[in-house]
Order: sequence, then structure tokens, then C-alpha cells
Amino acid sequence: MEPITSRDSDGPRRSAAEQAALRRLATLVAQGAERAEIFEALVTELGLSMPATDAALVRLHGDETVTIIGRWNEHTGYQNIEVGHPFGTGTLARSIWDSGRPSRTATYTNASGSLAEMIRGWGWRSSVGAPVVVNAEVWGLTAVGSTDGTAYPPGTEEKLAAFTELLASAIAIAQSREEIEQLAAEQTALRRVAELAAHDASPGEVFEAVVTEAAGLVGVAFTTLLRFAPDGATEVVAIHDPPEGVTVGMRAPAAGDGATQRVWRTGRPARTNRLPDVSGAWPKLAAGRGYLSSAAAPILAEDRLWGVLVAAGRHALPPLIEEKLSSFAGLAGTAIASSQARADVQALADEQAALLRVAQQVAGGEPSDAVFAAVADEARQLLGGRPMTLVRFEEDEALIVISRSGGPAPPGTHLDYEPGTLPDRVRRSAGAVRVDDYRTEPDAELAVQFGLSAAVAAPIAVESRVWGMLTATSADGPLELGTEERLQRFANLVGTAVSNAASRAQLVASRARVLSTADETRRRLQRDVHDGAQQRLVHTVITLKLARLALAQGDLPTGVDRVEEALKHAQRATTELREIVSGILPAALTRSGLRGGVESLLADLPLPVDALVDVPRVAVEVETTAYFVIAEALTNVVKHAQAGRAWIRAELSAGAIRIEVRDDGEGGAEAGRGSGLTGLFDRVEAGGGRLRVSSPPGKGTTIEATLPVGDPPAAGTGSSAAG
Repeated sequence: MEPITSRDSDGPRRSAAEQAALRRLATLVAQGAERAEIFEALVTELGLSMPATDAALVRLHGDETVTIIGRWNEHTGYQNIEVGHPFGTGTLARSIWDSGRPSRTATYTNASGSLAEMIRGWGWRSSVGAPVVVNAEVWGLTAVGSTDGTAYPPGTEEKLAAFTELLASAIAIAQSREEIEQLAAEQTALRRVAELAAHDASPGEVFEAVVTEAAGLVGVAFTTLLRFAPDGATEVVAIHDPPEGVTVGMRAPAAGDGATQRVWRTGRPARTNRLPDVSGAWPKLAAGRGYLSSAAAPILAEDRLWGVLVAAGRHALPPLIEEKLSSFAGLAGTAIASSQARADVQALADEQAALLRVAQQVAGGEPSDAVFAAVADEARQLLGGRPMTLVRFEEDEALIVISRSGGPAPPGTHLDYEPGTLPDRVRRSAGAVRVDDYRTEPDAELAVQFGLSAAVAAPIAVESRVWGMLTATSADGPLELGTEERLQRFANLVGTAVSNAASRAQLVASRARVLSTADETRRRLQRDVHDGAQQRLVHTVITLKLARLALAQGDLPTGVDRVEEALKHAQRATTELREIVSGILPAALTRSGLRGGVESLLADLPLPVDALVDVPRVAVEVETTAYFVIAEALTNVVKHAQAGRAWIRAELSAGAIRIEVRDDGEGGAEAGRGSGLTGLFDRVEAGGGRLRVSSPPGKGTTIEATLPVGDPPAAGTGSSAAG
């Protein structure tokens, strides 16, 4: 090539050539030529008019990579390249990106990176470049290169700038036109999806339309729509042109650093340029099917991250594919939300109707077996015909099937279960548990025997303990997301039915005990009065009659003795009557409240007791119940505990009297064994309170009672603190 410096005399001719080249480019731009045609014309005109041995057009990206769009060479002419490289160091790409201004590279000897290697392979020893600025941002650069090391003269940058300004205008015009076309395509695609949703199409039909329209919009065949689980795991809900082995319903955990996983973590679009180099189930699967790159955009439904729209390509994806996906995903999210909302509303209505039918049976006191069967049938119908099984846990690590609707084991089946299995996890966690693949479970062989591949189970809680579980099973893959919550609502009704049945039985037993206790109390009072005070009064009457006879006969000493004897009988009768009345309701309790009642109770107790009673006057019924809790507890201590000491604590806290009576005796106390505790339970529960007994053998007994006080006593009934 002739040195550039030897062509300085051709300056006027080159200026005319440059002007002609610029006019030709301007004409192309004005005619609305395609980008590829403008790019080729620009690089060719640039090489011919500078003059230069080489010229190139380069696209610069925000991730500091380039795409070599095309190159012109004086021997081979123009070539479309479309090859990507990182900026590297010592290159025009690096200096122009950093400065936004024209730049020169005197030598590529010390430049590094694959881009520098390519340029050295072209034979470039020096180069001059100018930025292409579109909408105030560096879009790319144009460059001319020298293969003989001769430096380009001053002013080359300005000549390049004239071409880049025309190119920038062409790109801006093309972008505007493409944006309009893109918007029209997006609106058309969205309208097709929206029309489906508006005509009550199923969510599945809408999802299928989304991936099909997205594939056509972004120009990539393989697109898929994934729905996020609460933990970030994903499930394929629709797919277009899938590779072998990829089907709707497939799931993957949240782990990994692929595009989908990054969308979950950031809520923003993401891309992966080399799928084989990243971790995660989806990237590995796609790479194994021959795909090189992927891009993903979040789908927001009602301002929450619902899922992700993914496109995968066997080659490098277009630079703006994230924006295209995001634009469509944002619009498609509205259609998905609308369609899904209708389905959710209908599902909720169906669920509420089913729950209401079962709840009416529970409220009506239907037999438990009828409620269990209704729950299994209703839940099965609601969850798309999934088999249902209702089981009760036994004392050991076992369960028994009590009802089913299509379930694999008939009622009455008794099964032992191992640690770590589905029943064990439900019982221990008291929460719903999902199994998506029984092949990985400890009881995989049993699952094969029953023909199960997956299951979801919800606990049935009765009085704060896990009584059993309701299980939905599948023979063909994981159950749908959200099954746990829907199943739990039916399990809660089972728990209510079991609790109601137990409560009814307890109420009947309690009423019988109350009647029996009342009868026994009347008999005891009759016996005590007959054997004690009544006999004393009879003796008093007889003695008084004898005194009257002696006095009538003039025997004064005998008459006086008889009167004295009658007086003693009357005094003893009074004392015995006072003791009987004290056993019913002590006078000290009426006069001084709970503290006074407890003090009178302790006066004759043959056992040291430390008592702390700090309770103001409350309703008589509550004071009486509190007194009898303490009295019966102390009676048990004296009669059964063989204790050396007892402790009493009673205080008013948070609207309730809280009582604790404990001893250092032998423990082992149980209600229903003649200890009087059964009657205490009935009395406390009748007042809306709670009674708890802890009596481990050899460690004493503690009785705790909580008694709601309700409204304070009316004025005049004694409202000062007992003292």
C-alpha cells in the first residue's frame, strides 16, 4: 500500500470523494434503507474515501463487550462478521467507551484480550476511531486501520465524525421505526392474549398463548413460562418448541446462578451468554440439549413476582432481547393476572362452598365417620380428583386409616412409619409437608406398592396436638402449587369435628359428675347434721324437759344441773353446725375475701404451708371457686401426698386469678382416682377457667388454675384488698 503521506497532494480530490460518499449515505438514510444495507455502505465508503486498507463498524455494549458488525478490506471488500469479544485493554473500544471521544491507537503490541488478538490477525498496526453517539449514549464506533504502521494524518478523526453523524442519524431513525413496529407487534400480540383471557379461556390456554406470542416477538423458537414457588423453586406451566425431555409440570429448585435464578433474586431481567458455564438445574438441562444462551424477564401479576418468561438460543442472543422480553412480559402479566384471578375466584368460591357443606355437618353434630367421609370426598373433588386419605396417629410411630376417597389404603389399615417419612415430618412439624418424588423418600418401596409418585399432607390438630393428617396423593408427578393451603383448611374442619365430639362426651360426663357430686353433698350434709348437731339438739331438748320436771318438784340443785347440761349440748350443737357451714362456705371468705378464707383454712391444717395471697375482692362465684381449688388441693396434700411442706401463691394478673399450689410429696396424682381433682376440673371449667396438674412420681404435685374474674363486684359487696 502507498504510504498515506504520499497522498497529501490529492487533498481536494479526496474532499470531493468524501462529499460524494456522504451524499450517497444520506440518500440511503433518507430512503429508509435497512440497517444492514446502511452499515455495509458506510464501512465501504469509509474505507474508500479515507483512504484506508481496512475499516470496521463496532457495536459497544453496557457489559463491556463488543460486536464486530462488519469489516471492509481493500482486497476482499465488505464482510458481515457479527462476532463478539470483551473490550480488553489497549483497544479503541476501551478508550472510546471510557472517554466518549475519538481516539487513536498507535500500536497493538501491548493490547490484550481476544479483541486485540482479532485486530492483530487482521494485520492492523495502528488505528483511528470515532464514537457513534445515538440519543446521547455511545452506541458504537467506526474505525480505520493501517497495516503498514504509517500514522493517519491529523484531521482523520473529524473525517470519521462526519460519517458517524450520518450513521447515528440512520440508527436513530431505524430505532424509531423499529420501536414503532415493535410496539405494534407487542400490542397485536397482547391483544390476542387479552382476547383469550376476556373470553374466559383457561389459564393453561393463556399461558400457551404467552409463550407462543413471545417466541414470535423475540425471534427465538424455545420459550417457556415458569411460575415461582414461595421458596424460589420454579415449575414449567407453558412451553413453546421444547427440547426433548422438557414438559409442562417439570420443577427445579431455586439454587443456581442462571438467568431465571437471578430474576428471582433481583426482580430484574437477566441473561446468560454461556449456559455451560453457570450452575442450576435449568441451565444444565438447556446446555445439555445444545443451547448456548438464555434471557429471562420477570412477569409481575398484581405487583408481585409471579413468574418468568425465558427464551433460549443455540447461538448468541440478540443484544436487546431482554428489553423485548421485558416489554412483552410486562404486558402479558396483566393478561395472566386477569385470567388467573378469574380462575382463583372460581376456585375460591368452589372451595368455600365445599368447606361450608362440611362445616354444616360439623355444626349439626353429625357422626365423626360421616364428617370424615365428607371431608375426603369434598377435598378430592376440589383438587381435581386427587385421591384423599384421612389417618389418625397412634401412640407409637404408627397410623390407622379412618377414611378415604380414592386413596390407596382402605379404612382400618394399620401402618408403622419410619423417622423422616411424610407422616413423621407432619407429626413432628405440625405443618403441611410436600413430597414431589417418592423415589427419594425412606418409604419409597411402600410408595411403589401403593402406586404413588408424590403427595401433600396437612396436619389435623386437636387441642394443640397433631391428631392425624389429611393426605392428597398422585401417581403421575408432583401435586399443584398451593395444594398445602387448600388441604389444610379441610384438615382444620376435621380437627374441629374431633374436638366437638370430644367436647360433647366430656360435657355429658361432666354433667353426670356434677349431679353425682350434688347428690353426695346432700347425703353428706344430711349425715353430718343427723349424726352431730341434730343429736346434740335432741339431747338439749330432753335435758331441758328433765330440768323443768326437777324445778316443778322443787329440786333446785337438780334443775340447775340439768340446765347446765342442756347448755353444753346446745353449745356443742352450735359448734358442729358452724363446722358444717364452714365446710360449705367459710365465714372468713365471705367477710375478708380469698385471703381471709385461706387463712382460716390454714389455721387447723396439720402441715406447714407458705402462703402468698394477693387478690382483691372479686365476684363471689370466682372467690368461692378459687377457695375450693386451694382447699381441695391442700386436702389432697394432707391425705395422699405424704408431703413435708406445701406452698400457695394466688394473684390477680391480666384479668384472671392465677393460683399455684405445690408440695414436696411423692407425686403421681391423677384425676379420677379418688383425689377430688375431677370435681375441680368441672368447677374450674364451668367458670371458663383452666386447671393444670403436674405430678411426676417422686417430684411432688403442682396444681395451677386460671380463673377469669369478669366484672368487679358491685358496691357494698366488699371491694377492698383482703388483708
